[in-house]
Amino acid sequence: MKLSQLLTQLLVEYTDKPLPLSVVLTQVGNSGFGTIAGILIVPMLIPLPIPVAGFSALMGSGIILIGCQLALGYDQPLLPQRIARIELSPTASQKILKNINRLLQPLEKMSRNRFSKFSNSWWGCRITGACLAWDALLMSLPLPIPLTNLVPAYTILFLAIGLLEFDGLFILIGYGMTVATTIFFASITGTIWQLADHWWQILIIKS
Repeated sequence: MKLSQLLTQLLVEYTDKPLPLSVVLTQVGNSGFGTIAGILIVPMLIPLPIPVAGFSALMGSGIILIGCQLALGYDQPLLPQRIARIELSPTASQKILKNINRLLQPLEKMSRNRFSKFSNSWWGCRITGACLAWDALLMSLPLPIPLTNLVPAYTILFLAIGLLEFDGLFILIGYGMTVATTIFFASITGTIWQLADHWWQILIIKS
């Protein structure tokens, strides 16, 4: 089942009540890595009224965990209770439902079972898991620049859809986006470091 179909089915069922991730885990079975990564990343891609500080870090920690598990060869994801108990409120759920077709279905229409020998290979799964964990770590960084977490978030989305559809092309695109995301964050970090050093030198001169 495609991620958009699964989300639509679950969100309709949970229209008037919160949707826990533990319920999603029960539904997805062996396709859990791509599905959980997709579920966790969707709120980071569309504007939602989430008043929780550090929400990207919380979502990112779940993706880091399942990414590491995939890299280590786990058959399906295991989430700690704190993350499994995360619930999407009815308001957030409906917001996701309204944006699901616009956000996910165009990408899903482009994806299909391609290069499955690569996407299902022992080393392919481990590289994909490592990329998921790394992108989620970058997404979780508390950088003082708005919307920087969107870059790794869309990278994670490509990897998640690639895992769900067994689409090796999407996964390869996700690898390329991971490299680009790393360069992007390295440049931001370098700029922040140069600015901090510049102001530090000014303070030293003034003192």
